[in-house]
Amino acid sequence: VLRSSGIPLPAPATEELLQALRMMDWKENVRPAVHADGYCVLKRPPALERPPRWRERDPRSVRRRVWELAEALLRGASENAAKFQFTAIAVSKNFRGTPHVDKNDRSVQYALSLGTFEEMSGELCVEETPFIVRAIDTHGKLACLDGRFPHWVSDYVGERYSVIFYRSEGEEDPVVRAVHQA
Repeated sequence: VLRSSGIPLPAPATEELLQALRMMDWKENVRPAVHADGYCVLKRPPALERPPRWRERDPRSVRRRVWELAEALLRGASENAAKFQFTAIAVSKNFRGTPHVDKNDRSVQYALSLGTFEEMSGELCVEETPFIVRAIDTHGKLACLDGRFPHWVSDYVGERYSVIFYRSEGEEDPVVRAVHQA
C-alpha cells in the first residue's frame, strides 16, 4: 500500500460545501445496491439569466448550490482540474464500498471528501497493479484517478461525504493508469 494525498483545498470553501451537503435531502438513494446513507447524482443545472434566490429548504436550490460550490472548488484547484469536462457529480453520505469499477466512466474522475471522519481513515483506495494499492487522502483534498480501475473507500469512523466529478458521455479516453496528477 502506497499512501498519497490530493491537492489541499481552501478550508473556507470546503466548509461552505460541507454545510450545503448537510442540507441535502439524504432520503434519496439512486443506487440502492450501494451501501450509503444517501447517494445522489447531480446533473448540470440549467443556465439562468440571473442568479436564483437561495432557499435552503428547497431541494433544487440546495442541489444547485452544491453543484456550484463543488464546481468552483474543482476549477480553482489546479490547471488540470480547471480544464476537466465532466457530465455529472455523484455525491454520497457515509458511502461504504467494496472494490468496484465504474463501468460507465469515459475518462478519469476527480474526487474529494469532507466531514468529521478521523484522519488517516476514509481514504480512496485504487488498485494500481495487482500488487500495488494507492491509498489517497481526499479529506478536504482533490485527487484524480481512473474509476475504471478497481477502487473503494477504506474504513472510517464519523461523518463522510464524497463528491465525485465524472464523465459518462462523449468519446472514451484511453485507460492508461490508475492515479493521475490532479
